[in-house]
Amino acid sequence: MSALSPVLIKHAAAGPYLGFSLQQVRLCYYLLSGPSDASVSLEYLDDVAVHYADDTLLLEQCKSALSHNPISDWSNDLWKTVQNWLTLVEKQSVDGKKTCFQLYVTPPKAGKLSAAIHTATDAKDVEELVKQVRDKLKKRANPPECVAHVQRFLDTTDALRLAVVGKTSIVATDVDPLEPLRERLRSTVPEESLDVICASAIGQAKEAADKCIRRKVPALLSVAEFRRNFHAFVRQNNMAGYLPAFTSAPSTDVAKALLAGRPVFQRQLELIEATEAQQLRAASDLLRTSGEKVKWADQGLVFDGTFKDWEDSLLRKHDAAQTEVQYTHSKEAQNVQGRIIYSRCAAMDVPLDSRAVPGFFTHGAFNDLADSRRLGWHPDHETLLNGEDKT
Repeated sequence: MSALSPVLIKHAAAGPYLGFSLQQVRLCYYLLSGPSDASVSLEYLDDVAVHYADDTLLLEQCKSALSHNPISDWSNDLWKTVQNWLTLVEKQSVDGKKTCFQLYVTPPKAGKLSAAIHTATDAKDVEELVKQVRDKLKKRANPPECVAHVQRFLDTTDALRLAVVGKTSIVATDVDPLEPLRERLRSTVPEESLDVICASAIGQAKEAADKCIRRKVPALLSVAEFRRNFHAFVRQNNMAGYLPAFTSAPSTDVAKALLAGRPVFQRQLELIEATEAQQLRAASDLLRTSGEKVKWADQGLVFDGTFKDWEDSLLRKHDAAQTEVQYTHSKEAQNVQGRIIYSRCAAMDVPLDSRAVPGFFTHGAFNDLADSRRLGWHPDHETLLNGEDKT
Protein backbone atom coordinates (compact mmCIF):
# COMPACT_ATOMS: atom_id res chain seq x y z
CA MET A 1 0.00 0.00 0.00
CA SER A 2 1.20 3.52 -0.81
CA ALA A 3 2.80 5.53 1.96
CA LEU A 4 0.26 8.22 1.11
CA SER A 5 -2.77 6.05 1.78
CA PRO A 6 -3.51 7.06 5.42
CA VAL A 7 -3.53 10.75 4.47
CA LEU A 8 -5.70 10.17 1.43
CA ILE A 9 -8.21 8.02 3.25
CA LYS A 10 -8.57 10.68 5.94
CA HIS A 11 -8.97 13.33 3.23
CA ALA A 12 -11.79 11.34 1.62
CA ALA A 13 -13.66 10.20 4.72
CA ALA A 14 -17.32 9.65 3.87
CA GLY A 15 -20.04 11.74 5.46
CA PRO A 16 -23.50 10.52 6.53
CA TYR A 17 -25.37 11.12 3.25
CA LEU A 18 -23.51 9.15 0.55
CA GLY A 19 -20.47 11.18 1.47
CA PHE A 20 -22.11 14.59 1.01
CA SER A 21 -23.24 17.31 3.38
CA LEU A 22 -26.91 17.89 4.17
CA GLN A 23 -26.77 21.25 2.38
CA GLN A 24 -25.50 19.59 -0.81
CA VAL A 25 -28.28 16.98 -0.64
CA ARG A 26 -30.90 19.71 -0.32
CA LEU A 27 -29.30 21.74 -3.12
CA CYS A 28 -29.64 18.73 -5.41
CA TYR A 29 -33.21 18.07 -4.28
CA TYR A 30 -34.34 21.56 -5.24
CA LEU A 31 -32.44 21.43 -8.54
CA LEU A 32 -34.39 18.30 -9.46
CA SER A 33 -37.75 19.34 -7.99
CA GLY A 34 -37.97 23.11 -8.49
CA PRO A 35 -39.64 24.90 -11.43
CA SER A 36 -37.51 24.85 -14.57
CA ASP A 37 -37.32 28.65 -14.64
CA ALA A 38 -35.98 28.87 -11.07
CA SER A 39 -32.42 28.90 -9.74
CA VAL A 40 -31.03 27.41 -6.53
CA SER A 41 -28.14 28.81 -4.49
CA LEU A 42 -25.83 27.25 -1.92
CA GLU A 43 -24.50 29.25 1.05
CA TYR A 44 -25.41 32.56 -0.56
CA LEU A 45 -28.52 34.01 1.09
CA ASP A 46 -28.84 30.96 3.35
CA ASP A 47 -27.71 27.34 3.49
CA VAL A 48 -29.89 26.77 0.42
CA ALA A 49 -32.25 29.18 -1.34
CA VAL A 50 -34.69 28.79 -4.22
CA HIS A 51 -34.88 31.88 -6.43
CA TYR A 52 -38.16 31.83 -8.35
CA ALA A 53 -38.79 33.57 -11.67
CA ASP A 54 -41.32 35.96 -10.08
CA ASP A 55 -38.60 37.27 -7.69
CA THR A 56 -39.95 35.36 -4.69
CA LEU A 57 -37.55 33.39 -2.51
CA LEU A 58 -37.47 30.33 -0.28
CA LEU A 59 -34.64 30.46 2.25
CA GLU A 60 -33.78 27.18 3.94
CA GLN A 61 -31.60 26.43 6.93
CA CYS A 62 -30.58 22.76 7.08
CA LYS A 63 -29.88 21.14 10.45
CA SER A 64 -28.76 17.61 11.21
CA ALA A 65 -30.42 16.14 14.29
CA LEU A 66 -28.19 13.07 14.51
CA SER A 67 -26.61 14.21 17.79
CA HIS A 68 -29.05 16.77 19.23
CA ASN A 69 -32.47 18.39 18.75
CA PRO A 70 -32.09 21.61 16.73
CA ILE A 71 -35.73 22.60 17.34
CA SER A 72 -36.03 22.04 21.07
CA ASP A 73 -37.54 25.02 22.92
CA TRP A 74 -34.23 26.64 23.84
CA SER A 75 -32.06 25.40 20.99
CA ASN A 76 -29.34 27.76 19.81
CA ASP A 77 -29.93 26.44 16.28
CA LEU A 78 -33.59 27.41 16.34
CA TRP A 79 -33.26 30.90 17.78
CA LYS A 80 -30.08 31.86 15.95
CA THR A 81 -31.85 30.93 12.69
CA VAL A 82 -34.83 33.12 13.58
CA GLN A 83 -32.50 35.97 14.52
CA ASN A 84 -30.61 35.68 11.21
CA TRP A 85 -33.86 35.81 9.24
CA LEU A 86 -35.04 38.87 11.20
CA THR A 87 -31.75 40.59 10.37
CA LEU A 88 -31.98 39.74 6.65
CA VAL A 89 -35.44 41.30 6.41
CA GLU A 90 -34.61 44.28 8.65
CA LYS A 91 -31.52 45.14 6.58
CA GLN A 92 -33.51 44.55 3.38
CA SER A 93 -31.08 41.89 2.23
CA VAL A 94 -34.27 40.10 1.20
CA ASP A 95 -37.78 41.42 0.64
CA GLY A 96 -39.90 40.16 3.53
CA LYS A 97 -43.03 40.38 1.41
CA LYS A 98 -41.55 38.05 -1.21
CA THR A 99 -39.64 35.61 1.00
CA CYS A 100 -40.61 32.41 2.78
CA PHE A 101 -38.42 30.75 5.40
CA GLN A 102 -37.92 27.07 6.14
CA LEU A 103 -35.96 25.22 8.80
CA TYR A 104 -35.27 21.69 7.58
CA VAL A 105 -34.34 19.13 10.24
CA THR A 106 -33.51 15.44 9.85
CA PRO A 107 -34.11 12.92 11.39
CA PRO A 108 -37.50 13.90 12.87
CA LYS A 109 -37.51 15.98 16.05
CA ALA A 110 -40.10 18.13 17.83
CA GLY A 111 -40.43 21.13 20.14
CA LYS A 112 -43.35 23.13 21.52
CA LEU A 113 -42.04 26.55 20.55
CA SER A 114 -40.91 25.42 17.11
CA ALA A 115 -44.38 23.94 16.56
CA ALA A 116 -45.90 27.30 17.52
CA ILE A 117 -43.57 29.06 15.08
CA HIS A 118 -44.62 26.65 12.34
CA THR A 119 -48.34 27.19 12.85
CA ALA A 120 -48.23 30.98 13.34
CA THR A 121 -49.61 32.65 10.21
CA ASP A 122 -51.18 35.91 11.37
CA ALA A 123 -50.62 38.72 13.88
CA LYS A 124 -52.72 37.03 16.57
CA ASP A 125 -50.72 33.78 16.29
CA VAL A 126 -47.42 35.65 16.52
CA GLU A 127 -48.65 37.65 19.52
CA GLU A 128 -49.57 34.38 21.27
CA LEU A 129 -46.13 32.98 20.44
CA VAL A 130 -44.44 36.01 22.02
CA LYS A 131 -46.51 35.54 25.18
CA GLN A 132 -45.65 31.84 25.28
CA VAL A 133 -41.93 32.56 24.96
CA ARG A 134 -42.01 35.23 27.72
CA ASP A 135 -43.94 32.94 30.08
CA LYS A 136 -41.50 30.06 29.54
CA LEU A 137 -38.52 32.34 30.11
CA LYS A 138 -39.95 33.61 33.43
CA LYS A 139 -40.37 30.06 34.71
CA ARG A 140 -36.71 29.23 34.20
CA ALA A 141 -34.34 29.49 37.14
CA ASN A 142 -31.49 30.44 34.80
CA PRO A 143 -31.61 32.01 31.34
CA PRO A 144 -31.00 29.58 28.45
CA GLU A 145 -27.77 29.71 26.45
CA CYS A 146 -29.71 31.11 23.49
CA VAL A 147 -31.18 34.02 25.50
CA ALA A 148 -29.51 36.71 23.38
CA HIS A 149 -31.11 35.30 20.22
CA VAL A 150 -34.48 34.97 21.96
CA GLN A 151 -34.27 38.54 23.25
CA ARG A 152 -33.63 39.77 19.71
CA PHE A 153 -36.91 38.11 18.72
CA LEU A 154 -38.77 39.62 21.69
CA ASP A 155 -37.37 43.12 21.23
CA THR A 156 -38.07 43.52 17.53
CA THR A 157 -41.18 45.15 16.08
CA ASP A 158 -44.49 43.37 15.63
CA ALA A 159 -44.32 43.99 11.89
CA LEU A 160 -40.85 42.43 11.54
CA ARG A 161 -41.80 39.41 13.68
CA LEU A 162 -44.87 38.83 11.54
CA ALA A 163 -42.90 39.22 8.30
CA VAL A 164 -40.62 36.36 9.34
CA VAL A 165 -42.51 34.08 11.73
CA GLY A 166 -45.75 34.36 9.74
CA LYS A 167 -43.95 32.86 6.74
CA THR A 168 -41.77 30.29 8.50
CA SER A 169 -42.15 26.53 8.20
CA ILE A 170 -40.43 23.85 10.26
CA VAL A 171 -39.94 20.63 8.27
CA ALA A 172 -38.76 17.78 10.50
CA THR A 173 -40.36 14.66 9.04
CA ASP A 174 -37.65 12.97 6.92
CA VAL A 175 -35.91 10.04 8.57
CA ASP A 176 -33.47 10.03 5.65
CA PRO A 177 -32.92 13.26 3.65
CA LEU A 178 -32.03 11.17 0.60
CA GLU A 179 -35.52 9.70 0.42
CA PRO A 180 -37.18 12.80 -1.12
CA LEU A 181 -34.45 12.73 -3.76
CA ARG A 182 -34.98 9.02 -4.38
CA GLU A 183 -38.70 9.70 -4.81
CA ARG A 184 -37.93 12.19 -7.57
CA LEU A 185 -36.04 9.48 -9.47
CA ARG A 186 -37.79 6.26 -8.43
CA SER A 187 -40.37 6.16 -11.25
CA THR A 188 -37.69 6.03 -13.95
CA VAL A 189 -34.73 4.39 -12.19
CA PRO A 190 -34.29 0.76 -11.05
CA GLU A 191 -34.35 0.53 -7.25
CA GLU A 192 -30.91 -1.09 -7.10
CA SER A 193 -29.41 1.91 -8.96
CA LEU A 194 -31.10 4.66 -6.97
CA ASP A 195 -28.28 5.48 -4.57
CA VAL A 196 -25.67 5.40 -7.31
CA ILE A 197 -27.69 7.86 -9.40
CA CYS A 198 -28.51 10.01 -6.34
CA ALA A 199 -24.80 10.17 -5.56
CA SER A 200 -24.05 11.15 -9.16
CA ALA A 201 -26.69 13.90 -9.06
CA ILE A 202 -25.47 15.30 -5.72
CA GLY A 203 -21.88 15.14 -6.91
CA GLN A 204 -22.75 17.11 -10.05
CA ALA A 205 -24.63 19.71 -8.01
CA LYS A 206 -21.70 20.03 -5.60
CA GLU A 207 -19.19 20.35 -8.43
CA ALA A 208 -21.28 23.02 -10.16
CA ALA A 209 -21.47 25.00 -6.91
CA ASP A 210 -17.76 24.51 -6.24
CA LYS A 211 -16.91 25.90 -9.68
CA CYS A 212 -18.80 29.09 -8.84
CA ILE A 213 -17.06 29.37 -5.48
CA ARG A 214 -13.65 28.88 -7.10
CA ARG A 215 -14.50 31.73 -9.50
CA LYS A 216 -15.52 33.79 -6.46
CA VAL A 217 -19.07 34.28 -7.70
CA PRO A 218 -22.29 33.25 -5.90
CA ALA A 219 -23.11 29.55 -6.21
CA LEU A 220 -26.39 30.22 -8.02
CA LEU A 221 -27.39 27.33 -10.32
CA SER A 222 -30.04 27.23 -13.02
CA VAL A 223 -32.57 24.43 -12.50
CA ALA A 224 -33.08 24.00 -16.25
CA GLU A 225 -29.35 23.85 -17.00
CA PHE A 226 -28.64 21.41 -14.18
CA ARG A 227 -31.42 19.06 -15.27
CA ARG A 228 -30.30 19.22 -18.88
CA ASN A 229 -26.74 18.26 -17.92
CA PHE A 230 -27.86 15.58 -15.49
CA HIS A 231 -30.28 13.97 -17.94
CA ALA A 232 -27.58 14.00 -20.63
CA PHE A 233 -25.23 12.29 -18.20
CA VAL A 234 -27.79 9.58 -17.42
CA ARG A 235 -28.50 9.01 -21.12
CA GLN A 236 -24.83 8.76 -22.01
CA ASN A 237 -23.95 6.30 -19.28
CA ASN A 238 -25.34 2.89 -18.64
CA MET A 239 -25.54 3.44 -14.90
CA ALA A 240 -25.33 -0.26 -14.10
CA GLY A 241 -22.02 -0.28 -15.96
CA TYR A 242 -20.68 3.00 -14.60
CA LEU A 243 -18.88 3.89 -11.37
CA PRO A 244 -19.82 7.48 -10.42
CA ALA A 245 -17.40 10.13 -9.24
CA PHE A 246 -18.21 11.20 -5.68
CA THR A 247 -15.25 13.58 -5.30
CA SER A 248 -14.51 16.91 -6.93
CA ALA A 249 -11.08 18.00 -8.10
CA PRO A 250 -8.94 19.34 -5.24
CA SER A 251 -7.74 22.91 -5.47
CA THR A 252 -4.31 23.72 -6.86
CA ASP A 253 -3.21 24.62 -3.32
CA VAL A 254 -4.13 21.14 -2.07
CA ALA A 255 -2.24 19.50 -4.95
CA LYS A 256 0.79 21.71 -4.30
CA ALA A 257 0.68 20.85 -0.59
CA LEU A 258 0.89 17.17 -1.47
CA LEU A 259 3.83 17.78 -3.82
CA ALA A 260 5.63 19.88 -1.19
CA GLY A 261 6.57 16.67 0.61
CA ARG A 262 8.14 15.21 -2.55
CA PRO A 263 6.25 11.91 -2.45
CA VAL A 264 7.65 9.00 -4.44
CA PHE A 265 5.25 9.39 -7.37
CA GLN A 266 6.51 12.96 -7.84
CA ARG A 267 10.14 11.85 -7.67
CA GLN A 268 9.32 9.28 -10.34
CA LEU A 269 7.97 12.08 -12.54
CA GLU A 270 11.02 14.24 -11.87
CA LEU A 271 13.24 11.41 -13.14
CA ILE A 272 11.61 11.78 -16.57
CA GLU A 273 11.55 15.59 -16.33
CA ALA A 274 7.76 15.85 -16.27
CA THR A 275 6.42 19.40 -16.30
CA GLU A 276 4.98 21.13 -13.24
CA ALA A 277 1.52 20.94 -14.84
CA GLN A 278 1.88 17.17 -15.28
CA GLN A 279 2.94 16.80 -11.65
CA LEU A 280 -0.03 18.86 -10.43
CA ARG A 281 -2.44 16.82 -12.53
CA ALA A 282 -0.88 13.61 -11.19
CA ALA A 283 -1.31 14.82 -7.60
CA SER A 284 -4.92 15.87 -8.21
CA ASP A 285 -5.88 12.61 -9.92
CA LEU A 286 -4.12 10.49 -7.29
CA LEU A 287 -6.03 12.26 -4.51
CA ARG A 288 -9.36 11.79 -6.29
CA THR A 289 -8.65 8.15 -7.16
CA SER A 290 -7.77 7.31 -3.56
CA GLY A 291 -10.94 9.07 -2.42
CA GLU A 292 -13.13 7.19 -4.90
CA LYS A 293 -11.73 3.84 -3.76
CA VAL A 294 -12.80 4.60 -0.20
CA LYS A 295 -16.25 5.83 -1.22
CA TRP A 296 -16.94 2.96 -3.65
CA ALA A 297 -15.93 0.46 -0.98
CA ASP A 298 -18.10 2.22 1.63
CA GLN A 299 -21.09 2.11 -0.74
CA GLY A 300 -20.51 -1.58 -1.54
CA LEU A 301 -20.02 -0.74 -5.22
CA VAL A 302 -16.56 -2.35 -5.40
CA PHE A 303 -14.93 -5.01 -3.24
CA ASP A 304 -11.31 -4.85 -2.11
CA GLY A 305 -10.28 -7.88 -4.17
CA THR A 306 -11.53 -6.17 -7.30
CA PHE A 307 -9.07 -3.30 -6.82
CA LYS A 308 -6.16 -5.74 -6.52
CA ASP A 309 -7.07 -7.57 -9.74
CA TRP A 310 -7.54 -4.24 -11.53
CA GLU A 311 -4.18 -2.90 -10.35
CA ASP A 312 -2.55 -6.13 -11.57
CA SER A 313 -4.03 -5.41 -15.00
CA LEU A 314 -2.53 -1.91 -14.89
CA LEU A 315 0.87 -3.40 -14.11
CA ARG A 316 0.56 -5.71 -17.14
CA LYS A 317 -0.39 -2.77 -19.38
CA HIS A 318 2.54 -0.77 -18.06
CA ASP A 319 4.92 -3.67 -18.72
CA ALA A 320 3.59 -3.99 -22.27
CA ALA A 321 4.02 -0.25 -22.90
CA GLN A 322 7.52 -0.33 -21.42
CA THR A 323 8.58 -3.26 -23.56
CA GLU A 324 7.24 -1.68 -26.74
CA VAL A 325 8.83 1.72 -26.05
CA GLN A 326 12.21 0.22 -25.20
CA TYR A 327 12.10 -1.72 -28.49
CA THR A 328 10.75 1.03 -30.79
CA HIS A 329 12.52 3.98 -29.15
CA SER A 330 15.79 2.35 -28.12
CA LYS A 331 17.82 5.25 -29.52
CA GLU A 332 16.07 7.80 -27.32
CA ALA A 333 17.48 8.88 -23.97
CA GLN A 334 16.07 6.97 -20.99
CA ASN A 335 14.18 9.98 -19.62
CA VAL A 336 12.54 10.44 -23.04
CA GLN A 337 11.55 6.76 -23.09
CA GLY A 338 10.07 7.25 -19.63
CA ARG A 339 7.99 10.24 -20.79
CA ILE A 340 6.61 8.18 -23.68
CA ILE A 341 5.69 5.31 -21.35
CA TYR A 342 4.05 7.74 -18.94
CA SER A 343 2.09 9.48 -21.69
CA ARG A 344 0.73 6.18 -22.96
CA CYS A 345 -0.34 5.06 -19.51
CA ALA A 346 -1.80 8.48 -18.67
CA ALA A 347 -4.07 8.27 -21.73
CA MET A 348 -5.56 4.90 -20.74
CA ASP A 349 -9.08 4.38 -19.39
CA VAL A 350 -9.20 0.83 -18.01
CA PRO A 351 -12.65 -0.49 -16.91
CA LEU A 352 -12.92 -1.75 -13.34
CA ASP A 353 -14.89 -4.99 -13.05
CA SER A 354 -16.28 -4.35 -16.57
CA ARG A 355 -17.56 -0.92 -15.49
CA ALA A 356 -16.45 2.43 -16.88
CA VAL A 357 -14.51 4.64 -14.47
CA PRO A 358 -14.23 8.47 -14.32
CA GLY A 359 -11.60 9.92 -16.63
CA PHE A 360 -9.10 10.74 -13.88
CA PHE A 361 -9.25 7.35 -12.15
CA THR A 362 -6.86 5.21 -14.22
CA HIS A 363 -4.25 7.98 -14.36
CA GLY A 364 -4.48 8.46 -10.59
CA ALA A 365 -4.10 4.73 -10.02
CA PHE A 366 -0.97 4.55 -12.18
CA ASN A 367 0.58 7.30 -10.06
CA ASP A 368 -0.46 5.49 -6.89
CA LEU A 369 1.35 2.39 -8.15
CA ALA A 370 4.36 4.57 -8.94
CA ASP A 371 4.20 5.95 -5.40
CA SER A 372 4.44 2.44 -3.96
CA ARG A 373 7.26 1.63 -6.44
CA ARG A 374 5.31 -1.20 -8.04
CA LEU A 375 6.11 0.42 -11.36
CA GLY A 376 8.25 3.26 -12.68
CA TRP A 377 8.55 5.47 -15.72
CA HIS A 378 12.31 5.81 -16.06
CA PRO A 379 13.84 2.47 -17.18
CA ASP A 380 16.37 2.71 -14.33
CA HIS A 381 13.96 4.15 -11.74
CA GLU A 382 14.76 1.65 -8.98
CA THR A 383 18.49 2.40 -8.97
CA LEU A 384 17.93 6.17 -9.20
CA LEU A 385 15.34 6.25 -6.40
CA ASN A 386 17.52 4.08 -4.16
CA GLY A 387 20.44 6.46 -4.82
CA GLU A 388 18.28 9.42 -3.75
CA ASP A 389 17.24 7.60 -0.57
CA LYS A 390 20.86 7.17 0.45
CA THR A 391 21.77 10.84 0.03
